[in-house]
Amino acid sequence: MKPLEFDIVFISYDEPNAEENFADLCDKVPWTKRIHGVKGSDAAHKAAAELSETNWVLTVDADNVIRTDFFNVNLDMSDNNIEVYSWCGQNNINGLRYGNGGLKLWKKDFILGMKTHEAAESKRAEVDFCWENGYRAFPQVFSDTIINTTPFQAWRAGFREGVKMTLADGETVDPEKIKEQVWWHNIHRLRQWCTVGMHVQNGEFAVLGARMGVYMTYCTEWNHIDVRDFEKLSQIYEEKVSRLTALEVNDTIKKLGQEIRLRLGLNLPYLDSSMSEYCLDVYNETINLCKTYYLS
Repeated sequence: MKPLEFDIVFISYDEPNAEENFADLCDKVPWTKRIHGVKGSDAAHKAAAELSETNWVLTVDADNVIRTDFFNVNLDMSDNNIEVYSWCGQNNINGLRYGNGGLKLWKKDFILGMKTHEAAESKRAEVDFCWENGYRAFPQVFSDTIINTTPFQAWRAGFREGVKMTLADGETVDPEKIKEQVWWHNIHRLRQWCTVGMHVQNGEFAVLGARMGVYMTYCTEWNHIDVRDFEKLSQIYEEKVSRLTALEVNDTIKKLGQEIRLRLGLNLPYLDSSMSEYCLDVYNETINLCKTYYLS
C-alpha cells in the first residue's frame, strides 16, 4: 500500500513554524486535514483519529517537514501485531535520526482505545507512546524536524528529550546506574542532545533544555511526569531561562554539565560552535559510511 491511501492529519498546538510547515504539507498533499490547539498528546491524537475517514491515519507533527520520497514507499502491512508504524525524523539541530518528531501511521482503532500521557493508567504510558504494545519503529528517515524557530521551541524540544532519554519503560532509574539501566541508544541520543547544537540558531537553547531536563529529573524533587504538560514547561522556561543573557546561557550549560557528571557519572562536555559543527559532521559521515557498508 502507498501512504497516500490513508488520511493525513497535521497536528499543531503552539509551534511557531506551524503555519509555514502546514502550507508546505498542503502543497505536497492538498487534501491534508488538520487539528489545532487540542491540549494533551493523547487527546490530540484521538482528535486526529476522529477526523480520519480511513482505518489508518498518518500524523504529521507541526514542527515536522515531510520528504516527498515517503509517498513512493510500498508499505508492507501484513504484520497484524503492528498498530503504529513510526519512521525517523532528522533533527535540524543535532542531526539525530529516530522517532522523535517523525512520521507515524496509526491504526485508527488503536488511537481511540489507547490511554497515554494525560490519560495514562500505567507508568510506562505517562510520557510517551513508544512503550505501547504494537508500536514499531523503522530506521528510514522520511522527514525533517525543525525545532529552532525560537529559543523556547528549541529549549522545550531539548528539555523533553533530556527527560525521556533518561527513562526505562517510562520510569526513572537508579541515578547511580543510569548508564547500565537505560537503553544505550537513548544514552547516545542524550549525549548528542546535551552537547551538539551551538553552531546553529537557537541551538544553545536545545542543549540547555536537554541538560535541564536531566538535572531536574534526577537532581531535584521535580516530578518528571510534568514533561507532558506544555503549560508547566512554559512556566519553567519563563522562570528559569527567558531572562538569561547569552553569556548566562553558556555558563548555565557548563555548570549543569559539571553537576550531571558529578551526580550521575555522565560526561557532557561543553562544545563551542566549531566543536559542535565538527562533531555533527563526524556523526553524519559515520551514518553515511554505515549506509554505504550495508548497501554494498
